[in-house]
Amino acid sequence: MGTPSQLYLLPSVTAMALVFAAPHSLAGQISGARPAAVSLTVVVPPRLPLGASLASDERATVLHRDATTLDLEAMIELANRTASRIEVRLGRSWPTDAARVLVRNQNGQFELLDDTSRVVAVDTPPSFSRTRTAVQFRIASNRPIPTTMTVPVEYRITVGAADQIAVYTYPSVIQLGGAQ
Repeated sequence: MGTPSQLYLLPSVTAMALVFAAPHSLAGQISGARPAAVSLTVVVPPRLPLGASLASDERATVLHRDATTLDLEAMIELANRTASRIEVRLGRSWPTDAARVLVRNQNGQFELLDDTSRVVAVDTPPSFSRTRTAVQFRIASNRPIPTTMTVPVEYRITVGAADQIAVYTYPSVIQLGGAQ
């Protein structure tokens, strides 16, 4: 054991030795708003592994229907993985003069879809996620809604969290009525 003055002096001497040993890296660490080096590795596979399937139930369930509005629910399934985030975008083949397509966002409100930007439909922690996730759509028009319809959409699904994530993007269609 040492005297009290030696115990207080040791940390000061150590700090001084670090300043003399590496003045540039220490000054950068102290004065910078960020650390000098950060390492993050995210592996995003270009396609699904063999045997896995990325599927959506293309047949939608009708939740509510009136003359100009139609509420649908489509189930999204990602093999045996849970999606922590699902983003939706309208397919490019949807006519611009057709009915408006909306999706229920993470806040529970319907948001208009277009073919240029994505709407976050589901954003949950992985511990609360399920392998089958429901995404709700609303089709609204000034004209009567037809009984059969195919709506092209694109899903972007994030699986995992923190530094272990995978992102899958794939086109799909939502079928209403008619034969498959």
